[in-house]
Amino acid sequence: MSTPTPSAGYLRLAGRNRLTHRTWLVRPRRVADPELRIVCLPHIGGGASLYHAWAEAMPDDVELCAVRLPGRENRLDEQPIDEMSALLDGLEAALTAVFDRPYVLFGHCSGSLVAFHLVRRLRAAGKPLPVLLIVSSIEAPAVRVVPDPMHVLPRAELFRRFADYGGIAPEVLDDPDMMEMFEPAIRADYRLIERAGYASEPPLGIPLTVIGGLHDPFVSYESMTAWRAETAERFSLHLLKTGHFVLEESAGLVAGLLNDLQETIS
Repeated sequence: MSTPTPSAGYLRLAGRNRLTHRTWLVRPRRVADPELRIVCLPHIGGGASLYHAWAEAMPDDVELCAVRLPGRENRLDEQPIDEMSALLDGLEAALTAVFDRPYVLFGHCSGSLVAFHLVRRLRAAGKPLPVLLIVSSIEAPAVRVVPDPMHVLPRAELFRRFADYGGIAPEVLDDPDMMEMFEPAIRADYRLIERAGYASEPPLGIPLTVIGGLHDPFVSYESMTAWRAETAERFSLHLLKTGHFVLEESAGLVAGLLNDLQETIS
């Protein structure tokens, strides 16, 4: 199983975030009349600020909506959600704000699994589906294995194991107060992902794109190609010359995919 981690940038910014609106969807760059939207879900412990730089990389008429979950950034005083159906309830309600335009759903690492379950939920509810699902740095849900759950570990061991995957600012590991601040969201995210089951359902009726790292030590090529079984439509796999954390390198690729997509929906 891949074990996504929050970027050092997020952990450095989280305590200084001054955004005033408590909302599930954050729009870093407002677009007056977007032709397309992309809704981006973060990885374990991550927040909406992960995608702020992405907004400027998107095509001019594409509006980026970054998901901010309870228990992080300016929602630190809210209880993190550690159960998939409860999280999907909140996300389904939040997405009604984007249903007036075609939209793409993007998930990074654990956010990919949430995105997949969200599309299934929307399909069952008869809600508008994304015109494309993009997942990154995670194996297909049908082949995921959780041999050693991390959400049950004591704090010190949790953060030690967490740090092994990289992306944690050193000051977090050296500061007990910061560890205490971030622990609830990280532990809840691991619990949610590690307990998320998989049930066989008909393939999705939307295109599915997978982005992965060519040198990812945690997610194999075979487990990424296994996503092909989850769609009855077009499937594509893009491998970048990087490791597990592909988020920074993915912005340009995603922007290009959206440009191509706009040509087909306009």
